[in-house]
Amino acid sequence: MSLTEHATPRGGDGVGRFSPGARIFERLSHSPSLSLPRPRGRPIKVATDRVRAAPAITPTLAGSLGMGAVGLGWWGLLAPRSVSRFLGIPAPKAAVRTLFGLRELYTGYTLAGDPTKSEVLWLRVAGDIFDIAVLRAAVNRRNPKRANARFMLNAVLVITALDVIAAARMSNVQRNCTGGR
Repeated sequence: MSLTEHATPRGGDGVGRFSPGARIFERLSHSPSLSLPRPRGRPIKVATDRVRAAPAITPTLAGSLGMGAVGLGWWGLLAPRSVSRFLGIPAPKAAVRTLFGLRELYTGYTLAGDPTKSEVLWLRVAGDIFDIAVLRAAVNRRNPKRANARFMLNAVLVITALDVIAAARMSNVQRNCTGGR
C-alpha cells in the first residue's frame, strides 16, 4: 500500500477521519516549521521553504558562492590596497572600491540567507562579467603581478560558470508551500 492510498478518507465518502498515513502525507506536504518559546508572549514560529531543484546540490552551491562573495566583499572594503597590490593594478577611486565590495556583500549575504534567489545569482553573473573585463585588462606585459591577475581571471571564469549553472537551475525552482502558514 502506498502513502497516497493511506491519504484517502475512511469510508470513501470524503467525510470522517483520515488514516495515520494521511497525517504523515499532510505533514510532509507542508513547509518544515519550528516554534521557539519566548519568555513573554506568543512563541515565534520559524518556517522554511521546501525547494525542488535538480540536482539538490544547487542551493548548497549557491550558498557557498554567496559565502565566498562575503569574503571577497570584506577584503575589497577593508583592504582595497591589498587587493590592488595582489593584482598589480592601481587602486580605483573610493566610490568604485565601495561599489565592488558592497556588490559582493549584498549578493553574498542574500545568498547565504536564501540560496534560491535566482535574480541575485544573475546579478552575480553580471558582476562576474565586469570582473572578467577588469582582470583581462590586468593580464598584460606591463603588469608585474600578471600571474596573480591571470590566476584570479581563471578563478573568476570558473566561478562565473558555476554562477550561470546555479542561476539557470534556480530560475526553474518551484516552491511548494504557501506564504501565510
